[in-house]
Amino acid sequence: MTTQEKTEDIQSFERRASTYEGSPMQWLFFDRIHRALLGMIPAEIAPAAILDIGCGTGRLLRKLARRFPDASLIGVDPAEGMIAEARRRTPGATFYVGQAEDLPLPEASVDLVMSTTSFHHWRDQALGVRQVGCALRPGGSFVLADVLPPYIIYKVIHHGRWASPVAVREMFTQAGLSVQAQRRGMGLYLLLTVGVKS
Repeated sequence: MTTQEKTEDIQSFERRASTYEGSPMQWLFFDRIHRALLGMIPAEIAPAAILDIGCGTGRLLRKLARRFPDASLIGVDPAEGMIAEARRRTPGATFYVGQAEDLPLPEASVDLVMSTTSFHHWRDQALGVRQVGCALRPGGSFVLADVLPPYIIYKVIHHGRWASPVAVREMFTQAGLSVQAQRRGMGLYLLLTVGVKS
């Protein structure tokens, strides 16, 4: 993804920020992915701090707040409009305008990192995963869900970056994350990966 494509991508989300929560895609698509993602969180985890990368309007963080009511919630998104909506809809959480490749967090400051369908937008996926590895405390988990259509379909639609399951596992390993699980969801169109920092 070129710098111009990245800018256009962010601007697209800026334009949709005020109507994003009301879109039928939330319950048709994103709620289904959120359920799959929540089901991948290790059962034994009791996070004190949770980070959602590509948090949009904070919808996933509000679901996580119900499951982990004592956890501090942090969201990062490159679209200022999305962050403004997230702050309005998710009081008590902390939000930053930023990107996965340059997380505005101290090292070893969170216990659980989530990312839903934003990975293919990341400019440098390997760098972003390394940033996650730095932000996680030892024993912390990264639960990643991203759309991953078959490569031939991706070549036709050419939206974002395509990374194979093997490539995703390699990025996790290089970032110091031990892959605990990886599976497909929603047919072949979703890839879920869980890594734990050693």
